[in-house]
Amino acid sequence: MGHPVYVWLPEATEPTLAGEFSHTGNVGRFEYSADYLAAGHPALAPDIPRNRKSTTVTGGLGIFPIFLDAGPDTWGRHLLERRLGRAVSELEALTLCPTDGVGNIALGPLSQERLHVLKLEEFLELLIAQSQGTQARTPLEEQVMDAHQRGTSLGGTKPKLSIERNGIQYLAKFPAQGDSPWLPHLECATLKLARSCGVRTLIDPEVWRLPTGATALLVPRFDRHRMASGSYARTAYVSAHALLRLDMHPPQHKDMQAFATLGFSPAGMRKSYVSLAQDMLRWSRDQTIHQEERRELWRRIVFNALIRNLDDHPRNHGLICENMARQQWRLSPAFDLVPTANLPQNPALCMAYHYIPPGQRGRAPTSGTAPRLISVIETGALLAAAEAHYGYTHAEATAYLHTTAQYIAEHWQTYFSAEGMPETEINRFRICFSLAQEIAWGQGL
Repeated sequence: MGHPVYVWLPEATEPTLAGEFSHTGNVGRFEYSADYLAAGHPALAPDIPRNRKSTTVTGGLGIFPIFLDAGPDTWGRHLLERRLGRAVSELEALTLCPTDGVGNIALGPLSQERLHVLKLEEFLELLIAQSQGTQARTPLEEQVMDAHQRGTSLGGTKPKLSIERNGIQYLAKFPAQGDSPWLPHLECATLKLARSCGVRTLIDPEVWRLPTGATALLVPRFDRHRMASGSYARTAYVSAHALLRLDMHPPQHKDMQAFATLGFSPAGMRKSYVSLAQDMLRWSRDQTIHQEERRELWRRIVFNALIRNLDDHPRNHGLICENMARQQWRLSPAFDLVPTANLPQNPALCMAYHYIPPGQRGRAPTSGTAPRLISVIETGALLAAAEAHYGYTHAEATAYLHTTAQYIAEHWQTYFSAEGMPETEINRFRICFSLAQEIAWGQGL
């Protein structure tokens, strides 16, 4: 059975049928429609070139990377399964979910229910009705209830809603069950701090204070923009998790054991900043763009290290399509930047950022040494990685690291206070900025 695949072409506010996707086991096939090819429309992604014959993807889930990101996140999938009363496969989730996922792709038949975008006024009406005891009767009402009540139906996930306000589509992020109510303020402050440090981040984040007293983080969607008609165009997106085909490399005990004991595993290499920096070339299609994006990636690594954001997993990175006709992609604005208050003894990023080949330690070759991946936060390794993988000279990297650390050390509290965080809450995160302070004071370089 084939499933229709729709795409929002550049500047288009209505979807176009691109072709059909069929799936058997871990093999997927996509074939462009004759009309799509005849119209001269661009390829959907670098790994799905324009071709009259079908293009095949194998291994893992057997679904093309750009299709995977069109589906719901963990929370959205939970809502879908609860509505259907059963578990759903990855493909079912893609073909049945609302089309408010990230990017410009939708799989499966489209309906008004799937295409609906919640307007602010509609959200507030539902919120007031529910605060007065009205029970949720529709999937949309259920989604609003779950988000506002902090994801009580699935602890540990982050409830999100797409909301239209004043001609802009936003992503509203609510604290999950067990989260601090100050999480929206924390992330808002950190996004603004990152932008001041030269990191390309989401623009104009804000803490949204609801009539009920609850708060959420409100950020404009980087993959939606309003056209003169009042409708919205979409921008293509692929996550680092999908781009790196990590569906083919699920975490296994032997890999974690190898990484813990030997400092290296093939799976760890695949799920690393190093691999992302290399594989971005296939999607940027331009050496200059690739060089710029490698350097931007290292700045994000440095910022994550300096604020102790230890939740920098591959789904929290991605690329957006700058030019669909030429298939040129760049890193999306950075998102989900949150310091970790409860630090482990040796803080490490989720993804290894430095690879030391066999027979080499530091700058000098040695004999009889195995390869290593570095994810533990160390200033020496950050600087070595900048030269080895991300296109910096040692002098450039040192200057950026010191300047950024100094700015963070001097201003982080100001940013947190500006978002209304109380002193007691700010103090919980003081330990997160110890490395920035050490470098700023000349002790960490």
